[in-house]
This record gives sequence, structure tokens and C-alpha cells, in this order.
Amino acid sequence: MLKSHFDISQRGGTEEDLVEEEEEEEVEEAVTRSESSVVDEAKKVTVLKTKPTFAERKLNRSEVSVRQSLLGKTADGDGYAFLKATCTGMQLTNIRAIASFKHLQFVDVSDNFLTTEALQVVTKIPFLVLIHADKNHLDSAYLKKSKYLQVIIMNSNNISSVFDVYHPELSTLEVGNNEIAKIDFRDRMPTLRCLDFRYNRISDISNLNFPNLDSLYLAGNKISSLVGIENLVNLRILHVRNNPIKLLNGFNADHTKLQYINLRNCKVITMMQVKKLQCLPALEVIVLKGCPFMGGTGEEGTEVEEDDSELRIEVLATLPRLKRLNKGVFTPEERSEAKNLMVQILEEGENAAEEGSEEALDEDTNDM
Repeated sequence: MLKSHFDISQRGGTEEDLVEEEEEEEVEEAVTRSESSVVDEAKKVTVLKTKPTFAERKLNRSEVSVRQSLLGKTADGDGYAFLKATCTGMQLTNIRAIASFKHLQFVDVSDNFLTTEALQVVTKIPFLVLIHADKNHLDSAYLKKSKYLQVIIMNSNNISSVFDVYHPELSTLEVGNNEIAKIDFRDRMPTLRCLDFRYNRISDISNLNFPNLDSLYLAGNKISSLVGIENLVNLRILHVRNNPIKLLNGFNADHTKLQYINLRNCKVITMMQVKKLQCLPALEVIVLKGCPFMGGTGEEGTEVEEDDSELRIEVLATLPRLKRLNKGVFTPEERSEAKNLMVQILEEGENAAEEGSEEALDEDTNDM
């Protein structure tokens, strides 16, 4: 399921879906770390080369024919055809043959030896909706403008920029595990709904301006501040795990749809920062596991085994609309304890205010 289609508010499976998502991410990250060491060694070998070279491997029409699936109505409505082609793990350097299949809408050419130039042929497919090109040798996410293209997935390549990316209907861009230092597009794309820049080199998000963005994935970057998030007024999911974020500034009451925030292994230290999320009326799930506030160090693999029960109550008293903290759904007993704590905090606040008023009155009396 595409991230842009993930429904956090779906009843009957919400919490389970989120837990499964996080567990899958842990597996993916472990694999990514293993792959990174292999990539680093490969880079050492090819350091003097401008581009890696491979024996030419052309895709032929018969190979495409047997790798088609998803029978459906053609985009022009004149008949039925296979809409998807999956040509993965074939060591391909040339996929020109795929342009002959005019009814394709979904193309997966992951795990090959394709360059950005070699991939351009997919833009000749007139009704292309999705291109999946993970684990190739792309140095740019640029593709010639495609009228109906909605989803680009190019994880684990050598991409350093998304500046030239533009498609009038693009809604999802996934470019995780690349070398991107800045989220910057030359042309605005108001159709963007999901951006995934996990495990790149991004340090600043202050210039983000995507008013219709629904989901933002930035785990494993170098982000220390969330200032800029205020521009994303339609954001529903924010995933910034494994970043050196200490301060939770940038959120405001205009974030009426923000339901899920993942701050796992960030550097949040105090409850004062968590209280800054009180302005979010729709917040249902927050992940703080591994943060110093929850007993971690803000580093991968340092999370405590179980959440502190008192901290859970304190967080729920601060954010009473929450349904889940980390992987644990709040129980009725926890909600009752949190309600009592809220009453206690209010009473202490009122008493402190009264004492402050009495002290001020005494000072005024003494001055007379």
C-alpha cells in the first residue's frame, strides 16, 4: 500500500496497522545498514571512475510480455490490456522495448543497472501512472514531463537533487536512501501529497511550502529543527525518526489534521517540549521511544524495553486526546489515572495562583 494511501483513521485496524508499519521499518533499516556497508566498499573500488560500467543488457519484448499482470480496462476505454510490467533483478541497462507496450500504467524496473538517461524511455508510455526504480544507478530523479505520472519511487540510488522534478499530476515522490541535501523543486507541484526523503542528508526544512501535503517521511536525516512545518497545514502524518531534534517548535492550531508524529530516537529531553503539541486538535499517536525524555539516548538501539508507566500517565494528562504512545494503546485504567493527574495539576495551578495573589496583596499593603 502506498504511503499516500495509508489511512490512520481507519477503524478496526488503526493501531495494528501503525505497529506493523514501525516493525517493517525496523527490518528495512537493518537491511539498509547492511546494504550501506556494501555500497561503501563498492564506492572505494570505483572512486576514480565517473560512472560504473556494465555489460549491456537489453530488455526484449518477449521478456516484457511474460512479466505483465493486472488485467484492466485501458486508459482510452477501448478495451482491456495488462496494465503492469515487473522487470526487476535482470541486470538491465537498456529498457527501450518497454515503450512498445502503450497500455502500461505501472512499471517496476527495480534492482537493475539503469542510469537516469536509460530510464527516460518510460516517459514514452502515454498513460504511465507509476514508475518504480529502486536500486539502480540513477544520479537524478529527473524524468521528462509525463502528463499522467502520479507516483515516482526511486529509493537506494545515487540521487543528489530533486530540483528538476516536475509532473503536473505528481502526488507521491519516494527517494529514500540517496544523497539529497535539500528539498527544493524549481517548479511548484500543488498536487504533491506524499514526500519520502528518509535517510538522506537533509538538515533544514524551513522552506517547505506544500499546502496540500498529507504525509512527510524524513527519518534518518540531520534535521535539528522543525521550524517550517507550520507551512504544511494539511499534514496528517509526520515521520522524523532518528534526527537530532530537541525542540518541538513550529506546530500550531492550523495543523487540524495532524494525527501521527514519530519522534523515535530524537533528542527530546523534557515534558516542556511535549506540551508544545497541545495545540494539535487531531493528534492520536505519538512515538517518543528512544528519546532522552523516555529514558533513551536519542540513538538507534538504545531504547528502553518498556515504557515508564508514570511517564505514560504524564504524557496522557498533557495530551488527553492521544490514543497511543509508542506501541502501547492507552488503557481505561491509564485514562482514569491521567484524568486524576489533570485535576491535581489544575488544583495545584489554582493554589499557586492564589498564593501569588496573596503575596502580591501583602506587598501592596506593606507599601502603603
